[in-house]
Amino acid sequence: MPASQIRSLDDVYQDTYAFLCTLERFGILLGLENMTRLLDALGNPQFLFPAVHIAGSKGKGSTASFITSIMREAGVKTALYTSPHLSDFRERIRINGSMVSKEAVIRATEQTRAVYDPQRTTFFEFTTAIAHLCIAEAKPDIAVVEVGLGGRLDATNILRPAVTVITDIALEHEDYLGDTIAAIAREKAGIIKPGVPLVTTATRPDALEVIQETARAASAPMKQFVRDFIGIRTALDEFTYRSDKLELKGLKLGLAGGHQVKNAALACAAVEALRESGYEVSEDAFRRGIESTRFPGRFEVLRRRPDVIIDGAHTPEAMRLLKHTLRRFYPTAKPLVLMGMLAEKKWRQMAEILASVAGEVVCVAPQGDRALDPEELAAWVRECGVPARAERGIVEGFEALREMASPDDVILAAGSLYMIGPVRDACIEEAG
Repeated sequence: MPASQIRSLDDVYQDTYAFLCTLERFGILLGLENMTRLLDALGNPQFLFPAVHIAGSKGKGSTASFITSIMREAGVKTALYTSPHLSDFRERIRINGSMVSKEAVIRATEQTRAVYDPQRTTFFEFTTAIAHLCIAEAKPDIAVVEVGLGGRLDATNILRPAVTVITDIALEHEDYLGDTIAAIAREKAGIIKPGVPLVTTATRPDALEVIQETARAASAPMKQFVRDFIGIRTALDEFTYRSDKLELKGLKLGLAGGHQVKNAALACAAVEALRESGYEVSEDAFRRGIESTRFPGRFEVLRRRPDVIIDGAHTPEAMRLLKHTLRRFYPTAKPLVLMGMLAEKKWRQMAEILASVAGEVVCVAPQGDRALDPEELAAWVRECGVPARAERGIVEGFEALREMASPDDVILAAGSLYMIGPVRDACIEEAG
């Protein structure tokens, strides 16, 4: 082949990702039949590594990151699968803390393209198959896998986990999961497996009852927040973890926000379950792991003067937590807000919460075809009593806020994980 026709690795990778994006036309299709056939055709790579499987309405990604960080500090080779990504698809699949290689993604995509059903395979099914192939190839000592949507019928629910984890339960995705807390809990509890230890921070009585019943029916040993383990905040960024077998005082949080105490405690409980199955994890590994945990897009401060913060809050409860965290770290600030939301979300409620602390808002459309019209969002924010206007692009909106900001201001980008990635890229590019 002539040198001019030799394509670079980056070109092949971009073409690979472009192909994956074409699968988004199928939207969300819950069910395990197609996924089971696909993984069977690939030789069931998901059975080649031990895993922690995590479901829940909020805190899944943070909890997964805490668990992975603790295990890495213990000298254990890890893999992590989360979604969505902010900038690069490979953020979804991390091996020992680093993004999987472009070569591995290309190989796994080619393998999967050879056997997938082009008439029905969704983006998430295909990419989950890719993740399992990449993780199996890396041969980790433990993989931490986050559910995409729900649990019972999610594409990740083909695993044979060593531990299952369920975070807090809240109303979300009612069109797919049901319109009550109990119904949603039933979907999340679908990841519980016979005899496999379960840890949970679900505390709402109607959710907890469903989870307890499911665990009993599966003879799955269950440990729950408050009753069996707890995290007690002792300072702004410190807490004590306590269970029936372990007490760790003065743990320093690597992630900002009071809600992270609960997520970190849940991670500690999951790692305790892994220790009971034979993994060696010292108390020092718990400490270093909790403190060194980073999760892009969760109250992440990208630069200073003005401070630029991105947060992937995309539910009313997550937005309330963001508001609370903002008030703790910036008690008098009225941030300049870049706001973008998906039309399917409870955007009016979320916008009202965020507008209550905002000085001025610029509305933009998140990436993808499910974005809410920024003009409609801006009109609603103005109804909430806050100056707002729409901009045609995410980066353009961010730059408009930067032009308005003084060095003492705070710029906050929030409302959707599909909106904050370009802001992060812009700040990193500038710093580099």
